[in-house]
Amino acid sequence: MPRGTLAVIATDTSSDRETVAAAVRIAEAEDAHLDIHGLGIEMVLPEAYVSGAAGVLARPDLAAAEKRVEDLEAELQMLAPTTRAEVQVHRHVVLQDALASKVVELLRFADRAVLTAPSPGEPLDQLQLVESALFAGRCPAVVLPTDPLPAAAPRPERVVLAWDDSDPALAAARAALPLMRRAGGVEVVLVDPPAQARDRSDPGGAIAQFLARHGLRVEVTVLARTRRRISDVLRRHVLETGADALVMGAWGHSRLREAVFGGTTRDLLADPPVPLWLAR
Repeated sequence: MPRGTLAVIATDTSSDRETVAAAVRIAEAEDAHLDIHGLGIEMVLPEAYVSGAAGVLARPDLAAAEKRVEDLEAELQMLAPTTRAEVQVHRHVVLQDALASKVVELLRFADRAVLTAPSPGEPLDQLQLVESALFAGRCPAVVLPTDPLPAAAPRPERVVLAWDDSDPALAAARAALPLMRRAGGVEVVLVDPPAQARDRSDPGGAIAQFLARHGLRVEVTVLARTRRRISDVLRRHVLETGADALVMGAWGHSRLREAVFGGTTRDLLADPPVPLWLAR
């Protein structure tokens, strides 16, 4: 009997192959059911806007989207392990404008989504998948680097929890408990915590106690903000300490503010050093 449900959304096997493989490994480690969703995104062509309703009804890219998702499903079936009855492959065609609502539908009963990090220079579809999962779907997400080298370790040696005493950070810590229970150790990392923080007398002490009561080996590290961006401080620390995963709250500021001014979530999504376990 599987325990919980993971969902992986793939749009292209050339970029999502490692993500699907990692999702299979995580599902096996957690003895969870895995839904593999192949998504054929039907682009809304410029002439559809120009010609109004007639252009939308014609849906000139529908046949191409259906062909793409058929090919995608065939490739995903080959990636899915045939020995596990708990793995199912599904195919869907969705209009680009309806992508967010489709993601919400697919993830409604999933405990976590497994997604590929958006690559610089690619269309915004992958970033929209991540944002839709976390915001509209309220579904925690495991976001994997496009580089296959730092693949998600189902039983990591070391996990870093980026802690800023926020609600998204606490949501991420709770969502990643299955991962952290399998880890050899968890490091709670605070970057230049403010002097007026609630736990200023014992930075990170409350979350460390919370994790320890779940049977985790926990240490707390306070880092100085030696670089302009917090994301750079976290990235450097994760790489120097050899962490296998980074758990953090997503979009502590609004998406609009991060899109305009930048932010820790968007910066790390652009170049994740290790798999990111995100929630909000």
